[in-house]
Amino acid sequence: MQVYIFIVCMFTGVTSGVAYDILYIVRCAVCGPDKSAYTLKDKIFLIICDLIYCIVFAAGFIFISVVCDLGRFRLFMFIGCALGALIYLKSLHIIVAFFVSKVYNIITAKKENKK
Repeated sequence: MQVYIFIVCMFTGVTSGVAYDILYIVRCAVCGPDKSAYTLKDKIFLIICDLIYCIVFAAGFIFISVVCDLGRFRLFMFIGCALGALIYLKSLHIIVAFFVSKVYNIITAKKENKK
C-alpha cells in the first residue's frame, strides 16, 4: 500500500510541475523572461503567482489524499511529491522554458521590426 501512496504522491508532484509551467508561461507573458529587467510591479506579480502555485499544489495534494484515501500524512508522501516535482522540473520544464524563450524572442523581434 505504501508503494501505491508513494506513486500517487509522485504523480501529484508531476502535476504540480504542470501547474508551475502554466504559471511560468503567464509570468513570461506578463513580465518577460529577463529577470534583471523586472520592476517592482513585476516582482509583486511573481509573488502572487508563487502564492497561487502553493495554494493550487496544497489543494491538489489534499484533494488527492482524500480521493485516494491516503490516511495520515507521512514523510515519504512529502518526499514523493518533491521527487515528482523535481523529476518534472529537470525534464519537461526545460523543454517548455526553451520554447517559451524562443516564442518570446520571436514576438520581441517582430515588435522591434515594426518600430
